[in-house]
Amino acid sequence: MILITSDFHLGYGYNTERERDCYFVLDEILKEHPDLILFSGDMFESRVPRLEVLAEAVSFLVKLKEKNSRAKMIECDKEINERALHGIPFVSIYGNHERRPNLINPIQTLEKAGLLINLHCQKIVFEINGKKIAIHGMSHVPERYARDVLLEWNPKPVEGATNILLLHQNIDPFVYSPLEDVNLKLSDLPRGFDYIVNGHIHWRNIVDLSDGKLVIPGSTVATQLNKKESEIKKGYFLLGDELKFREIKQREFYYRTLENKEELENFLESLEAKELKPIIKIKIKNTSPIDLNIIEKKYRDKGILIFQREIETKFEKQRSEIMEKQLSAEEYGKKLLKEKMKFNKIEDLINAILEDDFAGIEKILREEFKSREQNSPF
Repeated sequence: MILITSDFHLGYGYNTERERDCYFVLDEILKEHPDLILFSGDMFESRVPRLEVLAEAVSFLVKLKEKNSRAKMIECDKEINERALHGIPFVSIYGNHERRPNLINPIQTLEKAGLLINLHCQKIVFEINGKKIAIHGMSHVPERYARDVLLEWNPKPVEGATNILLLHQNIDPFVYSPLEDVNLKLSDLPRGFDYIVNGHIHWRNIVDLSDGKLVIPGSTVATQLNKKESEIKKGYFLLGDELKFREIKQREFYYRTLENKEELENFLESLEAKELKPIIKIKIKNTSPIDLNIIEKKYRDKGILIFQREIETKFEKQRSEIMEKQLSAEEYGKKLLKEKMKFNKIEDLINAILEDDFAGIEKILREEFKSREQNSPF
């Protein structure tokens, strides 16, 4: 049996009432007995996870090494740390939350420790009970390059095997956010794969392709807190003779749009108090005269309350401008910073921030400050 999952986002909600939510899935997986685990990116919420978060991931992966598996590696495109094959092999790609250009990321760190196998434009082939399973993986790349990288790699199915391709990208029409670029289409996906497993999208789905299936496991913790996440349960897939979904422990999530205080209080009064508080997100009309602080204090025992007023914000206007001009989020960010800050090396600064290059950030800022001092008329 193969367990297929994605988007743990370990570290999400750190130091809040929800900080343990992201770990529920780890306990659930340890109750299973798969021969192989496939992970499609975003194990962590941060590119540089806190040590407390990293410790949880290490503990989970070490426990997998203590379990039995029938999976035997036949071949691989890269050199593998022998320890990564002990117990239940964990085959992973890294996602956008982990990617650090030109710097080692947390998934690569765990691979160096022999705790998992990371693929990027590579494949590994296992045998389970006489059946070959070929796992191909492309870790996350910036969306504008996704199609070109996939076409250049051009993965080919292994004859006589069940072929599974791991990705972590937007694939039109499945897009994480309208603010993000999307360069890949369903028609760009390579042919001949039994399953193409895509992370990044936080709600699960299965789409029939011409010669296989697109499987979107979804995240295992609610992070976007939108209506779709409230409607679709979290979990992972188990692949044996057929593909089955297994729901995991999670908080209940209520998403409501309400008009006035009476509706709001009636709804909250109807909820029973639970040991694991539900997430309650309520959208209300901006014109509604409700003191949300009083409501929150009165009903905090009912759940984790999140209020959102329905009003077009400055951000919404900026989002419309992005879509109209068809700028990528990154391009728009650079444009905005150039206009507002009149900063000379804005691209270098953004890249340094994305790569957590603190020394580089300091150097760029010092050079900019020095340049402005020299050019000042005073």
